[in-house]
Amino acid sequence: MKILGTTPETINLAEDRDEFRKLMRKLGIPQPESGMASNLVDALAIAAEIGYPLIVRPSFVLGGRGMESCTTMRCCASTSTPR
Repeated sequence: MKILGTTPETINLAEDRDEFRKLMRKLGIPQPESGMASNLVDALAIAAEIGYPLIVRPSFVLGGRGMESCTTMRCCASTSTPR
């Protein structure tokens, strides 16, 4: 059965920050530095590399749900830890 609307591949491209970043670079579209982490240690290392303030967001959420603007390591750590 054909489902109308955005394809799953396109949704994945928009939500997978790493794939999105690669596409923007390929197209020559500037964007702020970013990184992806799957654990707190990696998240804090990326935060130290990029610097604050940061926008921290969970994967695969639409509309910005769960995003947090962090200006400190404490905020980044609490936002990056599952609740």
